[in-house]
Amino acid sequence: MYPGLRYSAALMSKHYPDDFPRVPTDSWVDADVGDLARKYDNVEAHGWYSNLDPTLAEMADLLKPDDVVIDYSGGTGILLDRLRSRSDVPRELSLLLVDASPKFLRVAYEKLGDDERAAFRWIRYLRAEGRLERLDEVLSPKLLERGADLIASTNAIHLYYGLDVTLKSWHRVLRPGGTALVQSGNIRGASAPKDTWLIDETVGRIQALAKTLVELDERYAAFRPALADASRMAQHSAERDRYFLPVRPLDYYLQHFDQAGFTVDGVAHRVIEAKVSDWFEFLSAYHEGVMGWAGGTAKIDGATPDEDMVALRLALIEESLERLFDQQPTFRACWTYLTCRRA
Repeated sequence: MYPGLRYSAALMSKHYPDDFPRVPTDSWVDADVGDLARKYDNVEAHGWYSNLDPTLAEMADLLKPDDVVIDYSGGTGILLDRLRSRSDVPRELSLLLVDASPKFLRVAYEKLGDDERAAFRWIRYLRAEGRLERLDEVLSPKLLERGADLIASTNAIHLYYGLDVTLKSWHRVLRPGGTALVQSGNIRGASAPKDTWLIDETVGRIQALAKTLVELDERYAAFRPALADASRMAQHSAERDRYFLPVRPLDYYLQHFDQAGFTVDGVAHRVIEAKVSDWFEFLSAYHEGVMGWAGGTAKIDGATPDEDMVALRLALIEESLERLFDQQPTFRACWTYLTCRRA
């Protein structure tokens, strides 16, 4: 969409120091857009993505002209795309999107690449060290010296394994008094509204319903041998936990922010009405992680299921979700929002 952009003068922008090209010379810039990244980007149209609205409103209140904003785990650029469309946000901003997925970055680049305020950085996995690059490791010396004014992380913090290292790197990057805004639909808080769901917990809950359907319904008889193999089921359960990490309590996050040198200025819970059909569409993109035991996966079982088997797996996921929510079209999900300040 933007051929040659990374080799042109558009590499540089008045919004960034001269040692920080806004578009790097990385391979992902010219790569094809993957199907999974495209499917993930479709969540922007889902009603439950109104979970971004409180964060966007808070950003609009906080941001000043010439501020540097970092969207950490920015994915396909949904947050920054919505931010730049708001009339109550200053035009003169630097919008840096950072993500560990080059495929997601490619979609974000396609979406935001012609905006000279937008910059992109890939956080690589350093295999020899067994870790992701830290945020301060992907910024230039001049940008680090200047510092960022705001870091936002939406729908992602519950996925971070090394949270302490991540937050300490945020602290090093933010200017004194800078803000970190995080939110997630997978934080367990004692003061959360009653009768609400943590959205990823539905993935574990549908497993029992799916197993019952497989045992009783001839449509799913092809999946029965898997249920009898306890070792294989355990492998798939462990793989599911890699996609959808076990939920951690609010205090876990508060303690880590405190230890990283942040003051938590606010905690809020909000109810988001989610469509069951939208959540099913999202889970369909990750069906191997959701219910890989139904039909098998190449990683665990050594063979990729055919199209018919994948279609049957998706039908099982969909029916299990419908039963979980008693055939209701929507469910009440709870999102938790943290406003944190660098001392």
